[in-house]
Amino acid sequence: MNEIELPKPQKIEKLNQILSELKNKGNLLGVLFAYRNGGLIAKDFKEDTDFNNFTSMCASVLESATDLGRTMGDRKVNKIIAELEGQTIVIIECDEKTFLVFDINYESNFNIILEKIEVYIRKIIFLY
Repeated sequence: MNEIELPKPQKIEKLNQILSELKNKGNLLGVLFAYRNGGLIAKDFKEDTDFNNFTSMCASVLESATDLGRTMGDRKVNKIIAELEGQTIVIIECDEKTFLVFDINYESNFNIILEKIEVYIRKIIFLY
């Protein structure tokens, strides 16, 4: 094991701290981190839902948007926004293997998260 690599329980603990920080700073309803194949890595959500299904659907939406970007002249997807009744789902790609999903509403301050999203993504990617 290389010196900078944390054992798995410590990675999960650190990742959960980062997700909790994101959720609290932005007054979000929830945030999750997942693999592009739909596998859930970690979450911090107020609402209880079928996260296996939800994460798979978000992965599928990300793949479709990525394909759309390729069709439109190889353009990269920055974020995907789905406005639902009473809440909004935002999907942001972290790297070729992972993505973040944010559940926000009118009380959320998502701009504070977006301003530093690259910093948070680097912290998370460093763990995974």
